[in-house]
Amino acid sequence: MWASMLEALSKMTLSRGARDDDGVDQLHHFGTVALFAAFAALIGMNQYVGDPIHCWVPAQFPGHHTAYAENLCWISQMYYVPIDEEIPYHKEDRMHRDISFYRWVVAVFLFQCLLFKLPNMLWKELRGYSGINVQKIVNMADEVVMTPAENRDKKIGDISLFIHKWLKSYRVYKGKKVQESLHQRGYNVVVRIKEKMSGVLCFALGKRHGTYLTGLYLFVKLLNLVNVICQFIMLTAFLKFNYWIYGFEVLQHLGGKWMDIDRFPRVVMCDFEIRQLQNVQNFSLQCVLSINLFIEKIFAVAWFWLFFLAVASGINFIIWTYDIFFSKRREHFIEKYLMILGDKESRKERTLFQKFVHHYLRDDGVFLLRSIGNNSSEIILMDLIKVLWSKFKAENMEVDNNGNAAASETNESHA
Repeated sequence: MWASMLEALSKMTLSRGARDDDGVDQLHHFGTVALFAAFAALIGMNQYVGDPIHCWVPAQFPGHHTAYAENLCWISQMYYVPIDEEIPYHKEDRMHRDISFYRWVVAVFLFQCLLFKLPNMLWKELRGYSGINVQKIVNMADEVVMTPAENRDKKIGDISLFIHKWLKSYRVYKGKKVQESLHQRGYNVVVRIKEKMSGVLCFALGKRHGTYLTGLYLFVKLLNLVNVICQFIMLTAFLKFNYWIYGFEVLQHLGGKWMDIDRFPRVVMCDFEIRQLQNVQNFSLQCVLSINLFIEKIFAVAWFWLFFLAVASGINFIIWTYDIFFSKRREHFIEKYLMILGDKESRKERTLFQKFVHHYLRDDGVFLLRSIGNNSSEIILMDLIKVLWSKFKAENMEVDNNGNAAASETNESHA
């Protein structure tokens, strides 16, 4: 239920087209990057095109001196002192309430865009080492949807043949007795976790075990989740207040005046010196930072977006971890499509079906089929599973027949 809800919500805001990840991943590397880039553009326009600061200057300042003082304050350190408090005498005490962060807001949002894009860049860079182009396969499956009926079976056959060769090529060679022993004893949860950790920590070692793509994908999802959490830590350090609870403070003051929050002060103080011949005069001006009114709303929206993203990413990571680490979930995923097709296996075929899921498709094969189902059409996915299942049964029947024939010849020779 949670997975379908997150997927439906993400599709409302994301671009269409072939992709090899799910909707929550797209919210990270596409939706969030676009949103934060828009924030950076809006704030940048307000800073460099608008009029972000106005200062109360002494009466003796002519017009051009006023403009100079405001520009000087804009590039200098400013600090906040509540109107009912005295201004500290020592300059060092004043700088404890420095609010010069506003000049770096654009750079911070652009840096956040990079952080949200990095996990996806890592996924795109390393996924090719699995031996198959997942996005290309998804794209081919998506094209089949609009293919005329007379050519549809051929294209599905081509895709299934490519997947079949990939599944047969990238695997660790074991003798027949070893394979039978592994199949008889099955895989317990401890062994499954060990295999997944090998795939996550060392992708190259997981490729021939069929855990490379799943290990890499789960690692990227973990990076997405860690990245969202680190955003709150980074913004807390940057803004110099507890950003973790900022959204709750906004909700608390939503019906009143936002100035009560006092996180982005609009009225600040600015100290500067002016040299006139041999004399140096000190000035303390009171300035209005109108841009902070805008930045305050931007960071409020950013908090709610990051909070939603953290919750969605956490739920999504748990769902994918459950689907990957527990073999019954993979069996259920494949079995439901075979049941829809009317291919109900007998008791004899139950063992063959488990071999099909765990030893033929393995984790990476099931992941590829999930990607096709999530990003293309479930009808195409059903047809692909049907063809792969038929190929697998045909190969096993051929092996069994050859084995029976060899056994008969041996018995006859002994007789």
